[in-house]
Amino acid sequence: MYPVQVPPETVLRALAALDHDLALDVRRSRCPHCGGPLHWATWTRKPRGADVPEDLRVRRGLCCGSCRRRTLPPSVLFAGRRVYLKAVMLLVVAARQRDRARHSMARLRKLFDNVSAKTIARWMRAFLEGLPLHPDWQRLRGRLPATVRDDDVPAALLALGSGDDVLVAACRLVPDL
Repeated sequence: MYPVQVPPETVLRALAALDHDLALDVRRSRCPHCGGPLHWATWTRKPRGADVPEDLRVRRGLCCGSCRRRTLPPSVLFAGRRVYLKAVMLLVVAARQRDRARHSMARLRKLFDNVSAKTIARWMRAFLEGLPLHPDWQRLRGRLPATVRDDDVPAALLALGSGDDVLVAACRLVPDL
């Protein structure tokens, strides 16, 4: 089981490297709107929940050289437009799923950059209600062990292994909700 702690820099670096690879794959495939060449259109994010080194605060976007439309490749470091890192979201929800008494809102707020109780409740609802209906999750669901129940994700995913690799894998598997 992954410990409830701020993700270490090694995890953040692994996730950033995966983001770069995902962006390169999308860039090679050309513009989905017109087929034109894609160019880098990166910007700096201000993620919450962990101390993120400056060089990892970059969100890699792409812009078409012909039609100028933007394409946003998938990310495993950032959860869509949310300001919290995806790993932080998974860790907070998993902690609350495992033991609400030991992982109180006050303790989680203190550990993860004062994430609000409303935000944690919203994340809990998203995993409970939104994840089972997400098409990417439904495709993946059949390849996971039966011990991973929909109502126990992400805690069940983090329980499948130990070490930093399990958090990186969970960030890759869980779609943005």
